[in-house]
Amino acid sequence: MEVLVRNAEGNVSKRDREYAAKKLGRLDRYFHSAQKVEMVHREQGLSHRIEITVFADGFTIRGEERDNSIQAAIDRVSDKLETRLRKLKGRIISTHRRRGHNVPPALLETASKAASNGHCEVFERKSFLLKPMSVDEAALQLEMIGHPFFVFRHEDTNQVAVLYKRKDKRYGLLEPEG
Repeated sequence: MEVLVRNAEGNVSKRDREYAAKKLGRLDRYFHSAQKVEMVHREQGLSHRIEITVFADGFTIRGEERDNSIQAAIDRVSDKLETRLRKLKGRIISTHRRRGHNVPPALLETASKAASNGHCEVFERKSFLLKPMSVDEAALQLEMIGHPFFVFRHEDTNQVAVLYKRKDKRYGLLEPEG
């Protein structure tokens, strides 16, 4: 599994990079085919913010943590991702069993601010694959990336839809009319 470290300031030491690669390498056991792990480090005052995104088996799993120590932030986000991956694995296995399918062997083997002129300033752009999926699969993806919403193509209507997490921890679904 390839571990990419993005850091604008260039202040992640070789030792911290190796620590992150070792820690994130443990997540490999949850995947059949892990493509890459991307770690973004940002220093904010005395605090370090670590964002980790894992691209594997068609899923994107993301976590973010802050701490005064880079290694402590890496530990915390790694633990968070491992918890999410255990949950993902359990859901996939139970879904396969509930539908009467055989469980894939790979699963069984692994235990905006507004600008002064009134216009919106875009600070970051992201692109993603918009593949058809069920609402259940979109909910699973939403949990894996840790964002408050998830954009997907609804497999029944072939329309773009947005699944979001409400304050009461339930889900909401936005679908276009017409």
